[in-house]
Amino acid sequence: MAELKRFGYGLQALVVLASRSGQYSSTEIAELINGEATALRKILSRLTDAGFIEVSQGRGGGYTLARKPEDITLAEVYRTLQDDGAQWERMLDTTGNNFFGKKVRESFEQIIMDIHTQVDHVLLSYTIADLME
Repeated sequence: MAELKRFGYGLQALVVLASRSGQYSSTEIAELINGEATALRKILSRLTDAGFIEVSQGRGGGYTLARKPEDITLAEVYRTLQDDGAQWERMLDTTGNNFFGKKVRESFEQIIMDIHTQVDHVLLSYTIADLME
């Protein structure tokens, strides 16, 4: 669930940055999206590392969008903010190491793969620009 919250806050932060050409501090962004500035900085750090935003340090510094909003798909943002152990993979933790557990695990793995394919398909059809409309 935490990664979905990160995704939601990350998307909102990108929309804020796309809404004007100036810089925003993490505190300003946090206030606009009703988030916590310290947690948001971790999200902004990931988005910076991925090349979605740029940061200027020091007095008068802040965050700006590094790419055009129409060039940033929600799928890219989701992948950037997703942890290695995605939420659906936790289903696999419920299967045992016996015959039944192994058979169910195979089914769960297929379901998880299908979910990821569908989520990716949907998120690829939206950009940050779409969220601004």
